Amino acid sequence: MSSKPVGVEVNLKEKPLLRMSFDNHMAPQGPRAIIKKASLTENPKINSKVEKVYSDTDLKANDALIYLYKNEFDENFLSRILSIGTLGIGKNRKLVPTRWSITATDDVLGRYLFKKIKYYNEIDYSAFFGNYLGNYYLVLCFPEVWSYELFEAHVSNVDHYMADYEPYDGRKYYAQNTAGGYYTARLAILEKLNQLKRQGSCIALRFITGDYTLPLGVWVTREAARKTMNSNPIKFGSKELMMEYAKKLIKKKFNVDLNILLDKSVLLRKIRTQSKLTKFI
Repeated sequence: MSSKPVGVEVNLKEKPLLRMSFDNHMAPQGPRAIIKKASLTENPKINSKVEKVYSDTDLKANDALIYLYKNEFDENFLSRILSIGTLGIGKNRKLVPTRWSITATDDVLGRYLFKKIKYYNEIDYSAFFGNYLGNYYLVLCFPEVWSYELFEAHVSNVDHYMADYEPYDGRKYYAQNTAGGYYTARLAILEKLNQLKRQGSCIALRFITGDYTLPLGVWVTREAARKTMNSNPIKFGSKELMMEYAKKLIKKKFNVDLNILLDKSVLLRKIRTQSKLTKFI
């Protein structure tokens, strides 16, 4: 709960095991050892807003996360305090695995943001492209109501891709195929749409290259997606022009036929076949 690191004195039963462990959800973990004794050497400095949600045992965890997010606490801090059972209805507070709290935090914040953007006007045809640590994202935004789809594939074998989709009302079940990466990329896209005061239907295409050699957790996909959405978008006058650009870009960058993924897109199929009220006016 502390706003900055707290001094701790630690006595170990044995020498630390000097090895690293890697996980698809969490950041790499370093040397480990059994603790004999640990004690604080200074008082933690806890923000008054964090103290407020901790003391309020009638405040739901979702509402507490949104309150702190509005007050500029980032999702890394929020997922940590959710993991150790400091938020929510008093009798329901419990320790949960870090990977659960990370995805839960991204999902709660994402749901909060997509409820906001539904009141905004539609975005122009826009394409965002960026990368971080060998993870590339191409995000295509269409001037439609909110919906979202994520494709993930390694550039060496695009036929074996993972994908998940959500319509205007959001998902009812966990994104089994793309897992935590689905929610991190969605959060980055929603933050940008909220900043632009626009809504849209967005396809995020993640391309994993050989530069990404070790799993470093979902913070990589979050930061890669954020870097992508913070890049200067290219705007287009029509859907056809944007799709032509996307196909040429991916072919030139990775020598990949983007149609392999786009032909399987639920979002594009709905845009193509869904009748709109304006059709009958």
